[in-house]
Amino acid sequence: MTATYPKPPETVRDFFKRFPDHDACAEYLFQLRWPDGYVCPKCGSTRAGKLRSPKAGMECENHHKISVTAGTALHRTKIGLDQWFFAAWMLATHKPGLSAHQFQRQSGLTRLETAWTLLHKLRSGLVAPDRDKLTTKCNDSRHTDHWIEVDHIEIGGEQTMEQRKKRGSNKSIVLVAVEVHAWHDDSPESDQEPEPGKPASVRRKSLNARGKSTVADTTGTLRTKAGRCRLRVVPGMWMDVTNDVLVSMIERGSPIVSDAHASFGAPGWAGLRRRETIVAKTHPDPLPTIGRVTTNLKRWLEGTHKGAVMGQHLQAYLNEFVFRFNRRDIPWVAFNRALALAVLGRPGPTYEGLYKHTWVHRNPDPAALARAQGLLG
Repeated sequence: MTATYPKPPETVRDFFKRFPDHDACAEYLFQLRWPDGYVCPKCGSTRAGKLRSPKAGMECENHHKISVTAGTALHRTKIGLDQWFFAAWMLATHKPGLSAHQFQRQSGLTRLETAWTLLHKLRSGLVAPDRDKLTTKCNDSRHTDHWIEVDHIEIGGEQTMEQRKKRGSNKSIVLVAVEVHAWHDDSPESDQEPEPGKPASVRRKSLNARGKSTVADTTGTLRTKAGRCRLRVVPGMWMDVTNDVLVSMIERGSPIVSDAHASFGAPGWAGLRRRETIVAKTHPDPLPTIGRVTTNLKRWLEGTHKGAVMGQHLQAYLNEFVFRFNRRDIPWVAFNRALALAVLGRPGPTYEGLYKHTWVHRNPDPAALARAQGLLG
């Protein structure tokens, strides 16, 4: 039986029309959690009936009563489901994202801590346990070449050299991987006047975004487009850590383009195929596609969150960025996905776990990481 999920709203006006109160949200959440029909989490019975209010949930033939939020990130919430839905809608569809301060003002919550905790509970579910790895597969016939760019970036506050010597760096290291789809553009808009005395075909070769001349370059300017991306906080730029994380992110055998950093020195051992190593010091634009993605990431952290993201919670914000970036063409569908992941039966973080920093954000699911590490053993 194919799962039948409810159709998500596509506009803000439609959103508020569809979800006017708590009961309407509970009914929609029920359809997301049990698209194939209700199954009791306690006994597995499929014979059940709805209680008088959708808020109360279901009661099976063995008299087990289960609410739509039981055992999920929304478990025992004291906040109305309409506010949960509004937060999920903004996280999934609002391109600049949503800060806790913004959500508190727009939702009418009295405490900033409540708004911050609610958003983190949603972020905790923005990683699918069975998500596909990055790959160079593509269904667009216009794209003639594909690879995956990988690099490390640093995110965090500024430090003087003296501070770094005394306390070490306060920056977080993030490993980034981005799918790249390339094609050669023959449109008139891509043409420029060639330099005097230089043939147009040679001039086009010099415009290659990756600085590599090929026969195909003579047919037009090379264009690149980012596909999906992955972001992971790592403890350091070490080869074994880099390889472990890359093999959990990327499909084995995929062609990799990286800079000449030593941590990318053995991709063959990780089951990946090195396509090219670019020396950043001698290249004007070494990894252009990954550069665009990380620039957007840093602008978002500085603009929406004012650079106030702590290192302990950075992975949660990276998960949110990746979730929205990979669904940028279908934001209304991302709303369904955000809610569906929130009710997968995975307990979310508690207020105490977030503020005492004992909650570890999933990326990826621990079992998936263990399987990836097993491939290297």
